Amino acid sequence: MEEKAQKLLWRCRRGTKELDILMMTFLENHYRDAEPALKQAFEDMLDMQDPELYALVTGMQESHDHHINKVIEFMRT
Repeated sequence: MEEKAQKLLWRCRRGTKELDILMMTFLENHYRDAEPALKQAFEDMLDMQDPELYALVTGMQESHDHHINKVIEFMRT
């Protein structure tokens, strides 16, 4: 699991400092204990382009994926 966590941490590094912080914070504080569907949603989010991801986390756009919306809730709290 350690190798996977390191890869995820690397993928959390985005082009925007705010996204870096949100993604890394979720990974460090919630990922390990998250249910498998939320882990997958987080990993799917890491595949998104920064503008799309930024729109989701700022609330300018909502995902059609319930699990991604749940991950975003965790990020905002």
